Amino acid sequence: MLKKCPICELNYIRGNETMCRVCAAERSKRHSPKSEEEIIMCSECGENPALPGHDLCEDCLKEQKRQANLEVLADKIRADEADDPLEEDISESADEEE
Repeated sequence: MLKKCPICELNYIRGNETMCRVCAAERSKRHSPKSEEEIIMCSECGENPALPGHDLCEDCLKEQKRQANLEVLADKIRADEADDPLEEDISESADEEE
């Protein structure tokens, strides 16, 4: 004897089944530890899976940190050059000679 699935109320099941195949597949998919939908790819390269809690893969995250460190270093060099009194003396003497 056939009856409607008690979960979705759309599909029919046999009298000894508790739910239809569609609902059973949906439940097993929800309870699986890692499904394909949970894997998020890197937003930068799109080739590797992103690290948990990040949008980037390990390689792209390392590159991003490296670029940030280079930018900080470049800012320090620019600041040191702006504060360098030797640089000012050289530019002042070059202006006086002209």
